[in-house]
Order: sequence, then structure tokens, then C-alpha cells
Amino acid sequence: MEEPLPGLRTHPRPARYPFGPVSIADILSPGLDAHPERLALIDDERSWTWAELDSAVAVVAAGITQREAIAWDVGNCAAAVIGALATFRAGGIWVGASSPSDRARIEAFIGPVRVISSPDEMPSGTRTPPVFDQRVDPHEIAAVNFTSGTSGRPKAVAHSQHNLLWPGLVSIEVEPPATGERIGTPLSLGIGTILALGPFSSLVRGSTFVVMSRTHASGFAADVERHDVTRAFVVATMLYDLVKNTDVTPAQLGTLDRIIVGGSPAAPELLTSFHDRFSIRPTLSYGMSEAPSGVVREAFDDPIGSGRGFALPHVEVTIRNSEICIAPVTTGRWANTWTGTLGYLGEPDRTNALFDGGVMHTGDLGTIDGDGAVSVTGRISSLIVRGGKNIDPTAVVAALLDHPSVADAHVVGVPDGRLGQIVGAVVVAAPGETIDIDALGTAAETDVILVWDDLPRTSLGKVAAIDPTVFVEHGATDLA
Repeated sequence: MEEPLPGLRTHPRPARYPFGPVSIADILSPGLDAHPERLALIDDERSWTWAELDSAVAVVAAGITQREAIAWDVGNCAAAVIGALATFRAGGIWVGASSPSDRARIEAFIGPVRVISSPDEMPSGTRTPPVFDQRVDPHEIAAVNFTSGTSGRPKAVAHSQHNLLWPGLVSIEVEPPATGERIGTPLSLGIGTILALGPFSSLVRGSTFVVMSRTHASGFAADVERHDVTRAFVVATMLYDLVKNTDVTPAQLGTLDRIIVGGSPAAPELLTSFHDRFSIRPTLSYGMSEAPSGVVREAFDDPIGSGRGFALPHVEVTIRNSEICIAPVTTGRWANTWTGTLGYLGEPDRTNALFDGGVMHTGDLGTIDGDGAVSVTGRISSLIVRGGKNIDPTAVVAALLDHPSVADAHVVGVPDGRLGQIVGAVVVAAPGETIDIDALGTAAETDVILVWDDLPRTSLGKVAAIDPTVFVEHGATDLA
């Protein structure tokens, strides 16, 4: 075993999962044995059986060397899935969607990063890679993904192949695969958590993965209808667009029996509106890139939009000083199988803080009720301290959204010379509405409000970081 890279932690080796493959490199083997002619992958251009997908992956893997770092910047297409599978099979290091400056940060630790920006640039070769378990440890670094950066500079989150398997494996226990299941997502396949939730989970479940490349409501609906998608992963913004787009019909989404929503909170009213229009219950999922993906899933028998969820069977969720923390379960068949991220590459202090006290600190505020249900109430780093008073921005956002003139809102703490911070909000007017800023600010206890046409969002639907100085520039605060 090689010495860990700077920022990555050493820990006891996790236990083997109770079933399934031991690595992403071996993820196709069960399907090849059981149903080689079943469809494994579909995109707008063609489809691949399990046998055809295995052959395509082998060709690309033959052009990748062990420990070679490759950034797949090809968008949502079959090449993104085949390239990722080939990178892991060859023992390379998959690098998620990233800017040149982000890639430069990690090159000092893992060497040059080869960028594949088009399917035409796919590596290829004729050699047969050696058996995976004779070349690469499935617990060593195999992927580097960057956090969204909504709370500051993006962090380089490192994962092993073992880490990326559990979302699919656990999903089998929570919801066993259905006959003819087709899983799809329009979310970026350049994000490690989406790979784990989408194609990797689909392959672990023995299902068919559908590559969806269109993120607007009408395109998503058309893709669902065209490819008979039965299970989809989206963000709340997409639910909103589907509800509001009058061109989308319930019949187009008729094959969907499960739509899972993650990435950012969703208003209960939005979830109810989606269900009322399309007769599909949206299911909320809570997690983080470091997990990776969701670790708490909304209870199916709770009212829609309850905001409650239960830990998935491989993790234990506790509350420490009001913060949600995650650790592996220590009993049962999933005992000690989960480890979370290997750490933040090149940032040992942040890695140590993440796992301080033997648990993963999420940075999110929450509660656990008498039933063991988890509720997320806010973000620690987002708390606004105004004149010594702690203000939860999620509560302010909820108050803003209660007003009929507001379609979307985001709240940040703005530096202030006298109070330390004041409450700043950016709002988007509902169609045909005019916002009375003074009245709205009083009702929502907001110091200053800016009206924008849209909120900037990341590929996962989270509101991108808004620089507080935009409020200062509008004379909103006294920094003297």
C-alpha cells in the first residue's frame, strides 16, 4: 500500500459489502454472467447490451495507464459513462468536472491530468489490462471530484472505488430493482455523486441506464417519454420548471414511478404541486459530495414535503452540538462497510476537521425526532449573526417565499460595521407580479432586498455563492 497523498486519511480498511462487486472495475461482471444481451446503456445515438458495453469499456481501458488521471469533459453522453468505467477498470484516477485552475491544484499531487473534451478523443488500445485486483487496491484513491463551491473555494474530494459502489448496493435493499427498470438523470455525469447515483447504481441493480442530455423541462419530459425512463434523479429547480411548463403533459412522464430530488432543499408546496399535476410522488434525499451522495431518504409513508427522512442502512446519523454527523453502522450486515471520502486532496487540516471525533461533520444543522427521523434545519456556515442574534437564513427564505409576489429567494449575511452582519436577500418576482421591497422586507425581517431576474445556480441546482459586496455596492450597509 502506497503512502497516502497529502490531505488523505489513513483508517482501518472497511469491511466488504454484504453482496455485489468489490469495485467499479468489476461492476459489469454480474450482469455479463446473468444477462449479457440485456440493454445496459442508452443514449440519443444508440444502445449497448451488457456484452457490448463491456467490449467498449475494454477498448478504452486499454488506452489508459495505471494511476493516470483523466478529466472527462464530454458532457452528458455515453462516452462519459464508458470513459469513467474504463478509467476505473484500468486503475486510473477519474477527475470530475473542473476548471483549469482546479485541475492545476491537484496536478501537484497526482501528476498531469489528461483532459478528454470530445468523444472523438477517447483513448483506445488493443492490450488486455491485467486482472484488476492484481494491480490496484479498491480502497486507494480512484476519483477526485470538486465540491460545488457554494460555501467557498471548491474542495477536491477524493474517493475510492469502494466508496462509489454503496449508493447502488444500498438502493437494492431500500427499493429492490423492478422488472424492466430504466434509470436516468439529466444531471451532470461530470460529477462523481451523479455517476454513483446514476450509471453505477443502475449497473449494480442490473438495470438499464439512460443518458439524458437535456435539462430544460420539455427536453427532460421528451427523454422520459422516448426512452421509457422509470426512475429519475433531479434537483428541485427541475421540478419547478416541470410544474410551470404548460407544454409538458402528465402522459409524457407516465413511465416514471420514482423521482428522487436532491442537491438542495425543496419547498413542500412545490413537491405537492408536482404530485398533484403528474401523480408522481417526489422523494427527497439528503447527502453530500463527501459521503458520496444521499445518506438520508424521505419516508415514503410520510406526507409529501414532511421534511423528515431516515438514515440509509449503512450509516448512523447523530446530532452533535446541533450538527448532523455521519458514521458507519457497527452492527448488522452493513457494519463498518462505509468510510466516506478519503479526504480533501492537499488540505489535511480540512480533512481532520471533517472527521473530528470519529464522525463525518456535515456542516448542516438538524434534529432527530422520537421516531429516529432526521430533519435538516439549516447550514452552520450560513447562520447570520446580526447584533449578537443568530438568524437562520432558511427561515427567512421561507418567509420570503410565503409572499405571492416571490417565485425564488436566497439570503446571505452581509458585513456591517455596527451589527457585524445584516440580512441581505435576492428575490425573483413571480410571473406578472411586482415586488414591494419595503413591505416584503418588513414581513420577512430582511434588511435589504435586491430583485434579480434569476438566481445563479450550480449544475446540481444549488444557489451559487453570491458575493455580499453586491449589497454593499447598493449602499446597503455601513462598513465604517
